[in-house]
Amino acid sequence: MRVDEICSHRIVHVSTTSTLQQAAQLMRDESTRALLVTERVTGGSRVVGIVTDRDMVVHGIAIHGDCTRTAVAEVMTRGLMTIPGDAIISEALRAMLSHGLHRLAVVDRQQRLVGMLSLDDAIRAIGSEWTLLAGILGRDKAVEPRQLAPSDLIL
Repeated sequence: MRVDEICSHRIVHVSTTSTLQQAAQLMRDESTRALLVTERVTGGSRVVGIVTDRDMVVHGIAIHGDCTRTAVAEVMTRGLMTIPGDAIISEALRAMLSHGLHRLAVVDRQQRLVGMLSLDDAIRAIGSEWTLLAGILGRDKAVEPRQLAPSDLIL
């Protein structure tokens, strides 16, 4: 199973200058637990990091207190770990494990951002594979055993 088959292709981002309150509202409205953080550059925006709901609570509210004045840039994680979209899911899981991450940015061959793979995405995909396997096994058990005629085979 390839990463680009199961990742979210919906990219939600927030500016480095946005407040934690604005980021929290965007997370709520978009039903997401992480936002890519961008800054304006000539010709558009550039991804400079990621901010998660946990970052906002542990590093934002717990340290800074006022979420209406604290900028996302103060609590975000700089940089972004990427994985090619054509990588297989086990490669992504190994990368998550070795770096202690729950999310990877998914890029195409030209290194353009095409999506975000979360641990939840991986669990859902692997879970559906296990459901298929269970269905196959369950179907085999549900089939009535037939009376087999003796064969001409000798052991």
